[in-house]
Amino acid sequence: MAEQPEREPGHTDPCTSDVDQPRGLLYISDVQALRRAETVSFYAGDSIGVIHADLDGDDQRIYTAKQQQLFPDAVYRYRRRLIEVAATIAGFDTDRRWHEHHLPGATAFAVIGGAPFDEVWRSVAAFLRVGDVLRLRWRADNNTDQLIARGLHRDELHVLVRRGKRVWTFLLDVAVRPSDARMVTAAAHR
Repeated sequence: MAEQPEREPGHTDPCTSDVDQPRGLLYISDVQALRRAETVSFYAGDSIGVIHADLDGDDQRIYTAKQQQLFPDAVYRYRRRLIEVAATIAGFDTDRRWHEHHLPGATAFAVIGGAPFDEVWRSVAAFLRVGDVLRLRWRADNNTDQLIARGLHRDELHVLVRRGKRVWTFLLDVAVRPSDARMVTAAAHR
């Protein structure tokens, strides 16, 4: 049986049909895993995003039954929960044309290692509720003239949280890096 979001006072139930459920709808296990994750990574490409909530492991670590439930996928020595979300990558293409929703050929990646110690991530995770819908939004090349002169790129990752009709936006990560180490890579940048 599929896990259902738990009901909260004043919460509008999302559609119950598998077809009508939005990508990024959070269930109770998703929220708990995001709060307990030791590493959280974010990926996007072709308008589809993925969040990996991981428990780091080594040969000596034994996972509890609750950890195995919240992080059901065993990946090497890690435990992982995969959450599919909608994602957009905005930015300029190689001809300097702006794309607000989908930068052609672009992919994006960001990671928060030591997630329990990252103040911004802890705040976002504490804010999340069952039934929220997450969306990732990257902004590529949000540069200034000083960065351009030094051959650097400023990429940003925002997490949007929709709860009912309200939407909150959190700036989760900003990276100023050279072309070969960017959060957002377009086909021409690879």
